[in-house]
Amino acid sequence: MDLSVPAVTLAALLLGTARAAGFVFMAPPFNSRTIPAPVKGALAMALSLLLSTQIAPTLAEPTAGFLVVAAVTEVVIGAALGFVVQVLFTAVQLAGDLIDVTGGFSLQPAYDPLAMTQNATIGRLHYLLAITLLFTSGGHLLMVKGFATSYQGLPVGGEVPADQLGAVLLQAVSMMFLAALQIAGPMVAVLLLADVALALLSRAAPALNIFSFGFPVKIMLTLVMLGLTFPLLPSALDGLMEHGYQAMTSLRSG
Repeated sequence: MDLSVPAVTLAALLLGTARAAGFVFMAPPFNSRTIPAPVKGALAMALSLLLSTQIAPTLAEPTAGFLVVAAVTEVVIGAALGFVVQVLFTAVQLAGDLIDVTGGFSLQPAYDPLAMTQNATIGRLHYLLAITLLFTSGGHLLMVKGFATSYQGLPVGGEVPADQLGAVLLQAVSMMFLAALQIAGPMVAVLLLADVALALLSRAAPALNIFSFGFPVKIMLTLVMLGLTFPLLPSALDGLMEHGYQAMTSLRSG
C-alpha cells in the first residue's frame, strides 16, 4: 500500500512548525529553561499538526524558494508574537525588582541557574509565582489560542507587518512599566515612607545605631506587605495575558 501525502500538506506542516517554534522558544511559560528543548520542539510540531488544516487551504503549490523564504518569515513572526507576550509577562518580575531595590534585597543578588544571571530574591519569586499562576489559571491556553488566531490576520506567505509590530511592541513596553508600577507602587511608597521615618528617627536620636535595626525593620515590613499583596497578582496577571492575546490577534498583514 502506497501512502502519499500532498505537497501542500507537508508545506503547511513545515511552515506551521516554523512559526510555532519561534513562538514556543520566546513566549512564557514555554520558554522556561526547565522545559527541555526536545519537548519544546515536540510542542511546536503538535501545534503545527493541529493548525495544518487551517494553513493548507491558504497555500499555493509550494516551491523550494517559497519554502525557504516563508520558513524564515514564519520564524520571525512567531518569535515576534512570543516576544510581545514575554515583554508583558516581565512586568511581574519588574515589579518584584522594584520591591527588591526599595526593600534592600538587591544588595545581595542570588545566582539563578534557570536564567543564567544574577537576580534579586523578590523579583525571581514574583516571576516563578507568575508562571505557576499562569498554568493554574489556564493562561497558557489563552496564549495558545492567541497564537492560533494569529493565522487569521497573518496568513502563511504574507508579509511581516513591521510597522504594526513596532507599534504593538511599544505599547507592550509602556504597559509593562505601567503594570509594574501598579503592582509594586503601594509597597514602594510604604518602604520609602519607612526610609523617611528611619531618617527622622536617626536625627531625633543620634545615639541610636540606625543601621543595626534599619535593615531588619525594612525586611520585616517587606515580607508583611508581600503577604498582603500576593492575592492581587492573579487579577493583574490575567489583565496582562488578556492584553497579550489582543496584541497577537490585532496584527494584520498588508
